[in-house]
Amino acid sequence: HTLLATLGGQPQVVTFTLDLLLRRGLPISEVIVLHPEASDPRLQHSLACLNAEFVGDQYQFNGSTIHLRSQVLRLDDDTLLEDIVDDISATGALDTIHQLIRDLKQQYRCIHLSVTGGRRLMALTAISAAQLNFKHHMDHIWHIYTPEEIKQQARDGKLMHISPVETVSLIEIPFVPWRTYFATLPEQEDTSARAILRSQVAQIDAQEKKRCKQVEQALTKAPLKVLRAFAKGMNPQQVADALYISPSTVSTHTSKIFQECRIAWEMPESQSLNYYFLREKFDDYF
Repeated sequence: HTLLATLGGQPQVVTFTLDLLLRRGLPISEVIVLHPEASDPRLQHSLACLNAEFVGDQYQFNGSTIHLRSQVLRLDDDTLLEDIVDDISATGALDTIHQLIRDLKQQYRCIHLSVTGGRRLMALTAISAAQLNFKHHMDHIWHIYTPEEIKQQARDGKLMHISPVETVSLIEIPFVPWRTYFATLPEQEDTSARAILRSQVAQIDAQEKKRCKQVEQALTKAPLKVLRAFAKGMNPQQVADALYISPSTVSTHTSKIFQECRIAWEMPESQSLNYYFLREKFDDYF
């Protein structure tokens, strides 16, 4: 198991999280801290505090064999990132974390991502990379809640560990990785985060188009006209006026359309649908 933690000026968030995971019996054997280039004195201090906790691959707090290493965010192969300040640097950070997680998953590592430390945008970027690469029920995202009193005591690494009775809470962030839905995506030459995201979005679009086509082919001419009107953004009364039919006829055709949609999208009969669903799904289809 690997603990992958975002890091800023508060090194204790890494050891707090590690201690809580170890108390749950999780066999963490590696800690990787994510951070920008260590030009800021507070970040340098954080790294020094953490290095003092891991000497010779031994976690000083409990004697466990745990390897610590850093991963600096990069703009590209030759340029380190000092901060995430625009779209270009955000893309670089995303690719850095994405490639790291991708490499870890190729080693069949179970990853615990801690997003408490560092800049908020770095945490959000790490979550995006996790969304692309994590496996459901295997990998986890964590945040810790620290009461204000303990936060003040621990600030800047003054307190690197907490006792079991102290009320620091480890909170798992609920999420479903995209790999849950895209387990069969083919390997591609461009393995960047944005390339994989484009591939996944293209697959979603293809699946949605296939479902729309299934509904279209199942409908006769009259309900299909109603569906096209809804797809243009009309409400039921506007559909009736545009097609010169009664509201009750619109309702009859709409029921048939919903029936075919439930089949195409594999929804239960009890699933409630409305014309907003039709606008959303078919707006770009016709």
